[in-house]
This record gives sequence, C-alpha cells and structure tokens, in this order.
Amino acid sequence: MSVHTVLNPATGQAVRDVASASIDETDAAVDRAVRAQRSWAALAPLERADALRRFSRVVEVHIEELAQLEVLEAGHPIGSARWEAAHVAQVLAYYAGAPERLIGKQ
Repeated sequence: MSVHTVLNPATGQAVRDVASASIDETDAAVDRAVRAQRSWAALAPLERADALRRFSRVVEVHIEELAQLEVLEAGHPIGSARWEAAHVAQVLAYYAGAPERLIGKQ
C-alpha cells in the first residue's frame, strides 16, 4: 500500500498521511457511488430537498472545523476558509429548493 503525505502549503509541514486506494478499492467506491446515485434518483423531490437541508445544517455546525481543515490543506487565510465553508452551507440550502420545483413529480 502506498501512502501520500498531505502537506500544508503555507508551512510545508506534513498534515497527515493518507493511504492510496488500490484498483479494487477504487472500483468498489465507484460501485457504491453508482448504487447511491440510483437511490438518490429514486427519492421523491421533497425527500431530496430534506436531505440537502439536513446536509446544509451539518455543514453549518462544522464551519470552523471545515475552515481549519481548508487552512491546513490549501493554505487559505482563515477568514476566506470560513467564508468558503459557510458558502457551501448556503449553496446546499439554496439548491434544496430545486427538487421542490420539479413539475409533475410532487
């Protein structure tokens, strides 16, 4: 198994080692994603909207944690990283309304 070291670009210091996925692990992940997409596509629009809203709330609860990870991984200033994390939550909340606007599938 090979390992990749994630470096903080601002300091050059190692943040964490992560294992590289094997071909079999990658294939298994793709298979899980295909199954997950089929499950997502089968959800009623309101269920999709509710799922996106729940995801948005989880991101909101973890904005500081996500921002700190972004600082370590990408070297962004903390203010920018906090804005980016908050913006993810806002985008999720915005697009939660899209499934509810699908005509004929309510």
